[in-house]
Amino acid sequence: MGERYLSGIESPSPTPPAARRRHPLILGTLAAVAALVAALVTGSVVSSLSEDRAPRTPEMELRFSAGDQDPASGLVSDAAGDELPGERFSMLSGGFGSFADYRGRPLVINLFASNCAPCIAEMPDFETVHQELGEEVAFLGLNIQDQVSAAEALVERTGVTYDIARDPSGELARSLGTVVMPSTYFVSAEGKVVDAKAGAMDADELRRHIEELRA
Repeated sequence: MGERYLSGIESPSPTPPAARRRHPLILGTLAAVAALVAALVTGSVVSSLSEDRAPRTPEMELRFSAGDQDPASGLVSDAAGDELPGERFSMLSGGFGSFADYRGRPLVINLFASNCAPCIAEMPDFETVHQELGEEVAFLGLNIQDQVSAAEALVERTGVTYDIARDPSGELARSLGTVVMPSTYFVSAEGKVVDAKAGAMDADELRRHIEELRA
């Protein structure tokens, strides 16, 4: 007689060897898949945490964005009638200067930076008008938050010959109330802001503003 359970019921036929081998194989496959999924999830979490903890490049204090480099995005703060800041600033060519140095003739102050595409586009037009007017109207470019090498490369690239001052901290731009790059200020011979324009200008628009300044 064959083996029996205690209840007296006959034992079922023994599991075939092939079936016994199949169960561990299936379980092993499932375990491998589960381990792979867990590894992928863990890797994703670690990557996300690494990105969150990675040091970020600090933004410039003035935070000029692409929208701030658009002629239609707004105007500089209302500076008409204001006197220019009195502090001295570094000149790109060396030495120091101040806005007071330009008293006695109308002054055009153009704020620009090497990472501002509209600034770069308008600079040759400013040079054209500057050459036309000669000594009748003073032109001053104010380079904002740039390295000296970047400012020098841009001046050479655009061919401007008028004076260039530096504002590496952006403090002068803030004092002028600048909110858009580029921005241009039109100053009377007495040293007071008469008009201000946000955004790039071509030569014709620049001439119109200067004519109003000289009227």
